[in-house]
Amino acid sequence: MSKNFVCTLAVAASLGGCSYVHSYFTQNDYADATAFCEQRRADPAIRPVAGKLPIVNTDEITPEMLTLDGIPTDAELDAIKALSHNQSACRQRVRAVTRHYEPTQLATRDELDMKLDLVTADLLQRKMSYGNANRLYRQAALEASNRLTEQAKDELADAEEREAATWRSLGQSIAGAAKPPAPRSEKTCSWVDSSVDCGRH
Repeated sequence: MSKNFVCTLAVAASLGGCSYVHSYFTQNDYADATAFCEQRRADPAIRPVAGKLPIVNTDEITPEMLTLDGIPTDAELDAIKALSHNQSACRQRVRAVTRHYEPTQLATRDELDMKLDLVTADLLQRKMSYGNANRLYRQAALEASNRLTEQAKDELADAEEREAATWRSLGQSIAGAAKPPAPRSEKTCSWVDSSVDCGRH
């Protein structure tokens, strides 16, 4: 069995295992980051804006929150600052996981974070209502989600092509290893005087 064949077989055998292990650790680390973010809900400093702004995720925004036409009061400005501080810490934790496991997503996630911060900055300056802020938060998150979905599709297609190429290579190696040995070439023999000579021709 050739060295290349053994290497190809080892790579092919590891494809499923590596993928599973990567997925397991990714999910665990994201779960830890999410748990860290969820703990921020208990911060009493953000209570004045609970129900007016999303605390951890933009998915929390309800239709009612999109209709809020009030602007922040002085007490709510302090709560928004505390919320922004907590969300920044949460994003940094999630970003560390993304950088480690899915670095190609960083640019899209960083752009989303910047857009969310810009909306928060306008809210702190009382340039918009809670409803407008929530609408802009949701739109930015939806755009980022769509982009990440397309990116994931492209990366999945690339991964499937690489795996298919590995299996094709493995199949070729197996086919090459299974070929019967080539038949030995028959020597041409002839009579030389009264004996048979097979080495001259």
